[in-house]
Amino acid sequence: MDVKLTKVTSSAMAGNSLSLQTVVGMVVVAFLWAICFPFIVVGLPDAPPILFAALRALLAGAFLIAIGMKLGRRFDCSFRRLVMLTLIGFSYTGMGLGGMFLGAGNVGPGVATVLANAQPLFAAILSIFVLKEVVTVRLYLGLFIGFVGVVVLALPDFDFGADRFVGVLYVLVGAVGTAIGNVLLKLQAGEEGVYWPMGIQLILGAAFLLVASLLAGEGFEVDWTWSFSGVVFVLAVPATALMVVLWYELLARAPLNELNPFTFLTPVFGLLIGALFFDEIFSAVEIAGIVITVLGLLVIVIVPNREKRIV
Repeated sequence: MDVKLTKVTSSAMAGNSLSLQTVVGMVVVAFLWAICFPFIVVGLPDAPPILFAALRALLAGAFLIAIGMKLGRRFDCSFRRLVMLTLIGFSYTGMGLGGMFLGAGNVGPGVATVLANAQPLFAAILSIFVLKEVVTVRLYLGLFIGFVGVVVLALPDFDFGADRFVGVLYVLVGAVGTAIGNVLLKLQAGEEGVYWPMGIQLILGAAFLLVASLLAGEGFEVDWTWSFSGVVFVLAVPATALMVVLWYELLARAPLNELNPFTFLTPVFGLLIGALFFDEIFSAVEIAGIVITVLGLLVIVIVPNREKRIV
């Protein structure tokens, strides 16, 4: 069921602390994003990367549109909204997923983790000019500490192989695309409906990815094993469809810059998944990175917001 949320200004929301419900919601979003990385690695041998990303977005979009139709929701497809959803589909889904899937095959997990989690920093800069959000010393400090924690987390896995530069560009383009998409999503958040608009932008993003796959000459050879089919389902339904719906709803409740730092938890959850299911052991450096990352989030969530805005 869609939840109608009242759209309020960033300046009004900035003075309030994040509610427990919002914090829990963002932790869930970070967890759903974290489960993507191991499933992508499992599925890459069975499909070309861009086509793989397109399949994920296509199934996720179809799933959300089917829910919208089942609930009998009507979608106001004005020209302005269609243009906005096209831009979101190109940036958030097309660039974001494309960069993630291409980078996964060329860059070590350490570098990929750092670059992908630079997204909140890019979004913070964009939000100043586009969203006119309040940016305070506390927020800057929390973003900086959280990003330092991510860097420390990634240090043990840094890879400086020959393909690193190309992979870095892919992941960086994906991070920039996600940041742009998040700012555009924030502009739309709070408008009536969630399943139809999110489904449409995913379908449009899948279309962009399919075109990119054709231009790259990937072909359409996919090994539809039970394992690959399961991977596509997990990536498309819980890790994309449900995640973007929750993310869209949360964007209507709080400023983007207050929510985005929670994505720093993604590599933390990634390590926990590795420890629980793949018998990985935390190193002292990784434990230090987790502590620093959580400290950055605590600065943003718990420390009273009493300082004056910077921008």
